Amino acid sequence: MRRRTATTLVSAAVLALSTAFAGAGAATAQQENPYERGPDPTEESIEAEEGTFDVDDTSVSSLVSGFGGGTIYYPTETDEGTFAAIAISPGYTAGQSTIAWLGPRLASQGFVVFTIDTNTRFDQPGSRANQLNAALEYLVEDSDVADRIDPERLGVAGHSMGGGGSLEAAVDNADIDAVVPFTPWHTTKDFSDLETRRSCWAVRGTRWRRCRGTRSRSTSRCRRTGRRRTWS
Repeated sequence: MRRRTATTLVSAAVLALSTAFAGAGAATAQQENPYERGPDPTEESIEAEEGTFDVDDTSVSSLVSGFGGGTIYYPTETDEGTFAAIAISPGYTAGQSTIAWLGPRLASQGFVVFTIDTNTRFDQPGSRANQLNAALEYLVEDSDVADRIDPERLGVAGHSMGGGGSLEAAVDNADIDAVVPFTPWHTTKDFSDLETRRSCWAVRGTRWRRCRGTRSRSTSRCRRTGRRRTWS
């Protein structure tokens, strides 16, 4: 189950970040798509335990301002230019350890990934949104890998309340281009304020669908075979 979930999350994240940062006609050559890093993703490459990039990591102290510290995972290669970056929040009562496996998995696909701890494990989605934005700011301005990051290509993700926080973070921060909420929860059920230029892919279990700004009983709604499917 974890392998299927991992594949789903990697697929959604790669798709969200790629569609946010590249045109619909992106081709194989980096000259045609300046945002492309590494080979074109395939089903086989996404399902693999590791992508094509070697990965290293660096820890961030909990003494930083704005969030509870975390770990940054990044591709070690420097000859392909800068990389898109994504900050990820855990869910309610959970710590960074519950999402740490996503760090090297996504980084090996060509992203700088910041898995964070929240200030407290009981922080609500609004607080997690602020902390995700603070984590992105730290990544771009103060981190040891700031020179590897393209500040024009930023994303957020999270599980449960972290997923709800990622949606609110994208509403609050126009610099965020991609959102990957995983089984998101938020007291707000309408995220139609998310601009259409954002790439948002919501994940539930082993299924993912593109987000629709909508009002519904839950945070997200998707369309499947012409019917409404409500996610909680």
